[in-house]
Amino acid sequence: MGDLNYRDAAWLGIVIGSMVAVMATFIAIFLSGLDSPEVMSSLRSGLVAGFVASVVVTTFAYYRLIQTSRSGKDPGAIKEQEVMRVRAILAPIGERDTIWAKQSWSVEDKVRRDRGVLVVDLHGLDAPSAAALTDRLLERRSDLGRLKLVTGRGEITHPGSADPGIRPAVMQRLKVGAQSAEWQVIQKSSSVTLRPMGRAPTSKQWLGRFAIFVVPMTGAMTLAFRDLAGTGMESQGMTFGAAAGLLMTTLLSGYRDRSA
Repeated sequence: MGDLNYRDAAWLGIVIGSMVAVMATFIAIFLSGLDSPEVMSSLRSGLVAGFVASVVVTTFAYYRLIQTSRSGKDPGAIKEQEVMRVRAILAPIGERDTIWAKQSWSVEDKVRRDRGVLVVDLHGLDAPSAAALTDRLLERRSDLGRLKLVTGRGEITHPGSADPGIRPAVMQRLKVGAQSAEWQVIQKSSSVTLRPMGRAPTSKQWLGRFAIFVVPMTGAMTLAFRDLAGTGMESQGMTFGAAAGLLMTTLLSGYRDRSA
């Protein structure tokens, strides 16, 4: 979110709202029956759904941008510091590797950002070094956030493949220590992402978020369901929309900060 500006956030809301509007319109047309579809009614339903989605996404994006700007920190500098911190933490593994591993492994080459994600590439390590690296990360969890470990598939497919023992060694360590370190383990075919479980908001943070979100969320949902309810059911639609908006605001205000 730190890479976005307010214009990007607005466009994000518009794009997602448009996508939701198109999908909702087609769904409404199919539900009304293809033999005699209610095109205008379906179009209205789609526009209402898109409007609500746009309001929700834009409001949340703006809130996160405001939080970032108030912190007074440069997102680019923060990301560079994170890379340097992980390199410093894993420097002993590089020193160990020069003695034990079959290939050279250096933090300068193997710890980097790839499309904004902090990556630790384990290619070049042997299984004991990979296990030691994982233990090192678990020990220093308080200094780390989201990480992606490139482990390979656990099998030899070509000369440049990772040691097949790396992935089992990493997963064994994570199975024991990831939960206590408050890391969620997301497995893919050749990598493992360590995602912070996140910190629950304090009461003050929850109330602040609720105060910011309640007006746009509840207002948008109330107007949306008033139109969707149709003639003669406006009041019931508004009541349901207001309740749905309050529920959505309550849930959104309790989101966990997964940045650390």
